[in-house]
Amino acid sequence: MTESRFKLLIILFLFSFIILISRTIYIQIFNHAKYAKEVEELSTKIITLNPIRGNIYDRNGVLLAWNEKVYVIENYRESFSEKDITLLKKAFSNITESPETLIDKLIFQKRITVNLTPANIKLISTIKGIRISEKFIRKYKDNTIYPIIGYVNSEGVPLYGVEKVYNNILEGKPGYQIVKITPGGRIDKVLETVVPIKGKDLYLTIDYKLQKFIYDEMEKYKKPGAVIMSDPNNGEILALVSYPSIEPNLFSSGLSIQDWKKIIYDTKQPLINRAISSVYAPGSVIKPFFALVGLEEGISPEATIFCDGKFELKNSQNKVIAEYYDWNIFGHGVTDLVKSLRVSCNLYYYNLGLKLGIDTMSSYANVFKINHKTGIDLTGEVASVFPSRSWKKEKFGKDWFIGETVLTSIGQDICNLHLLVFSDYTIYYQQKGNTINFMF
Repeated sequence: MTESRFKLLIILFLFSFIILISRTIYIQIFNHAKYAKEVEELSTKIITLNPIRGNIYDRNGVLLAWNEKVYVIENYRESFSEKDITLLKKAFSNITESPETLIDKLIFQKRITVNLTPANIKLISTIKGIRISEKFIRKYKDNTIYPIIGYVNSEGVPLYGVEKVYNNILEGKPGYQIVKITPGGRIDKVLETVVPIKGKDLYLTIDYKLQKFIYDEMEKYKKPGAVIMSDPNNGEILALVSYPSIEPNLFSSGLSIQDWKKIIYDTKQPLINRAISSVYAPGSVIKPFFALVGLEEGISPEATIFCDGKFELKNSQNKVIAEYYDWNIFGHGVTDLVKSLRVSCNLYYYNLGLKLGIDTMSSYANVFKINHKTGIDLTGEVASVFPSRSWKKEKFGKDWFIGETVLTSIGQDICNLHLLVFSDYTIYYQQKGNTINFMF
């Protein structure tokens, strides 16, 4: 009984051995080419090569956004020798962050991004187990251009402004490398390279010096607001300022938690682009529009009113129900349409508004689309509001009052319009080689 079991065991062992040998022969001889190819594929890797992003300039060629080359250092070792640490300390000696901190990051995080000179890069490249590659970080002129240019994040992804709207032009075309890697993950050999194509440059109609001057003037008063200046002949935007504004380099370099908290808890809300993402009572800016409406409705430009600085609104029984005042408490005297625009006479437009009525005023506002989005090629624009009877009823559930017509006629009270309402904001561009010229 015992002998038969032993023979059975021997037979099973021999049978298993024959199967193993057969399988080995099958793999190594008959299917050698197939499995050799699979092993080769496992040892290769495709690396995406990001293109250099196009630059952005103002109308005079001032550089507003560009790319700064930095180096990514990757470590494939567990530790460094004393000699290696000495070399690293020497290479990192001119960086703001301490060399010891950078070395610790390289040991434990395995990867750091630094701005080094070619000489220091050559020094580090002598250390075994170190891989060095180039990377470009987006840089911006300063915080004054944030509302226009926007920003890209630390990964190069555009999230706001011109950077986002025209990303398809600025980003270029990526390339790639097929490389052979060692079992440790290091690149052993580059098998094939397709060079990335640089993005095109943009030239805006913004005048940076004007943009900076306006921002600096607003900073003297430390009050949130917006200023827009455009060329009345063609609608080109020369300056689009929102105060306060964000430093876009914080986002492209990698925003810390502390910096982000400082931004979002700022009571002045610097992330808001007040030029296109907020609405305001336009004030006297609306007066030329109502003057035009008056002419269209047949009101003579020679017709006059006497401005003594105070306007009395009366009901059907000729009883004074409200009083409104001019900015000049002494009044402007006899005033016609031309003078009303020159001196910005409130009383002239109180009278004009009552003659036109809110229905006429709101219908013309709709024709001129002053309560619509402008369609400016920036992200985050919000629609404005021009009041009407139906709007107030829908919004507040109340009827329209005649006193609201008086206030609307000088751009006050509930007349909230977009700052960009009186210009043409189509962007035109002309391509010349690798450059595109834009006009806001």
